[in-house]
Amino acid sequence: MATILARLSSGAVVTRATLADLPALVNLLANDPLGKTRETPSVGGAGGAGTVSDTYVSAFRAIDADPGQLLVAVRPGSSEGQQDKVIGTLQLSFIPGLSHSGMLRAQIEAVRIADAYRGHGLGNELFNWAIGYA
Repeated sequence: MATILARLSSGAVVTRATLADLPALVNLLANDPLGKTRETPSVGGAGGAGTVSDTYVSAFRAIDADPGQLLVAVRPGSSEGQQDKVIGTLQLSFIPGLSHSGMLRAQIEAVRIADAYRGHGLGNELFNWAIGYA
């Protein structure tokens, strides 16, 4: 099970993303107008559906190894019995700077919520969590 970072008021759970989450994360990224033109959610071959290319695996490993990066997977609440399902994601990057006496800044990017969960405030709740976490 992934490391739980927060339980949102909607019941969704924010976790640190794992390599096992990677196909779902890439699918979320590909499921928007920009992502459809630049993401390749799965590749064929022996791995079959849900297998991502080595470039995504390398990128995930670099993000996961960098203490200045946090890639999250959002999961439905445990009451839905789908703790392994990924319904959202975002990447939080911590950026060191000299201004403001060496203040550390944070950048939120690649925010995605699965279609079935959109329009219920989950994205807003996730943004608020990320801002508070930062």
